[in-house]
Amino acid sequence: MDTTDDAEQQGVERELAELRARMAKHLDAALAPLAEIADPVKRERAARILADDLLPDTVKRVKGVRGDAVRELRQTLTLAAIKERTGLSTARIDQIAKGR
Repeated sequence: MDTTDDAEQQGVERELAELRARMAKHLDAALAPLAEIADPVKRERAARILADDLLPDTVKRVKGVRGDAVRELRQTLTLAAIKERTGLSTARIDQIAKGR
């Protein structure tokens, strides 16, 4: 790997770290209302709503985003190229594309 590849990889890692930090901030904001609920019974119910209703729905939505992205990549790239760029196995790429 030459210095151009190293610099590019560092740029990608920096972008991912920034994205991760932004998403963590949004998740913290989603969790903050739970801490504001004084009544422990109500707080537990609210946490249950988040865990049982909202998070599973979010996971489904994220799977859709991943599937769309992989299918978009498949329009112009080979499985080998997608594997190289994403670090995913060929089998996993196929699974994600199929919504699994």
